[in-house]
Amino acid sequence: MFERLGRGFSMPWNTFSYMTEKRLWGHTVFPLVLTAAIVVALGFVFWFFVLSYVDNAIKIDANAWPWFIKWFISLFQFIVKIVIVYFLFSVLLNIYIGLFAVVVVPFLTPVVDRILQSEGFTTLQIKNSELFGYIVATIWHMLKRLLWQIFISLLLLFTGPFQPVLNFFFGSYFIGRSYFEIVFDLLGRPKEFNRMAQNVRSEATGLGIFSSVIVFIPFIGALLAPILSTVAATRLFAERARAKPGA
Repeated sequence: MFERLGRGFSMPWNTFSYMTEKRLWGHTVFPLVLTAAIVVALGFVFWFFVLSYVDNAIKIDANAWPWFIKWFISLFQFIVKIVIVYFLFSVLLNIYIGLFAVVVVPFLTPVVDRILQSEGFTTLQIKNSELFGYIVATIWHMLKRLLWQIFISLLLLFTGPFQPVLNFFFGSYFIGRSYFEIVFDLLGRPKEFNRMAQNVRSEATGLGIFSSVIVFIPFIGALLAPILSTVAATRLFAERARAKPGA
């Protein structure tokens, strides 16, 4: 388990050389431009609106109070601000992943398809007559996954001091899985996604941890994380499928 989790975390780091070797960077120019636009837009909203709103929301005028009370109030404000900012950043990160999936992934699919075919996979072909049903099934699958994620997040609120750590790992799993589902979408139908995900849970968690950590590198991290993670997820899935035929 831990070895596979580490594999999920480390795979994106050597994806630079892999994409150079396979000459894939040329196919990511437009996806990178779109991703940059999303990063700039969300960064602007977070920096100029979210942070200023948090500062104003928790501001307490304690100038007339004794120094030790002011010290406790400052400490309280600092802790509350960290908690709120972390929560809002997590929400913003999920919005970012969602926008990436909707706006960028359609232009990144040829890269994933090319990698899968080079690994010997045959991608799914959807007939025009099946397209509407496939879209509805995909939306329903995404809605169920979102509800399940919200349910787990609510349960974790009752885990006391373990909540931040557990929330980080469960959140990382869902982020990592979102990249794997880009691969699943080319290989199967939505009703098969849960079965396909069972074989890459540890890798998805490691990949999600990578994505959660690297976005803290200003701009470059948020710009490259989704594309590196998508390519890494494709390679990890192929790797696991070779290790366990039929996965």
